[in-house]
Amino acid sequence: MRPRVSDAGPGQADGRDPSGGPLGAGDPGAPGLLGRIAGLPDRLLDDFWGTLKLWQDGRGLWFLGGLSALGLELFSYLYFQRRLGLSPCEYCVLIRSAMLVIFLGGMTGAVLPRSLLFKLPGLALALAGAVVGLRWSVILEGINLAAAMDPDFLPVCRSGRVEFPLGIPLDLWLPGHFSPGGECGLDSAWLFWGFSMTQWLIMIYTVYIVGLLMMAASMFVPGKPGPAGGRA
Repeated sequence: MRPRVSDAGPGQADGRDPSGGPLGAGDPGAPGLLGRIAGLPDRLLDDFWGTLKLWQDGRGLWFLGGLSALGLELFSYLYFQRRLGLSPCEYCVLIRSAMLVIFLGGMTGAVLPRSLLFKLPGLALALAGAVVGLRWSVILEGINLAAAMDPDFLPVCRSGRVEFPLGIPLDLWLPGHFSPGGECGLDSAWLFWGFSMTQWLIMIYTVYIVGLLMMAASMFVPGKPGPAGGRA
């Protein structure tokens, strides 16, 4: 009786595919999920501007920026105001409103990030919110430093109506978040890693501004040429 001949191709009878790998292993040259994640820093360094341009054409980066600003505003309300009992001053609520402007900018860009019709207004809104937020944070830090050095210093800070960006009456719409009721210069006693609340805000708004300017610059910087002469 003749032995039965297997229908398997060369190299498959022993459980290996023709490329030498085990059956079902797929393309040995294709990186898995962990490989793609591990290679992300190399791709970012190899074509930084092209990678940044690719990211801002997706919704993830816009959602990250917008929702992070909204999260910071909610954190200031829930932790500093509700938990620690620190009533916001005039500049505090202005700084919070700047976070909302960044949030609106992020959500605008996330509508259709590949379209300049949404991307440019989103960038402009977020950058404007970050710039005015930094300005108000620097002013409040100056008041804090003056109050810390001079016990008799009387801060110029109102507790009535505040003029918010775009003329939106946030103190009437959300009085718990945006109605000022505290004195300026009282938050310097709160420290985290040696920095006060306003010093952290200055750093946060600076990061926003740098990131947004880099996003804007990446729109005009071409990516590296690919192996076939195209853009990476």
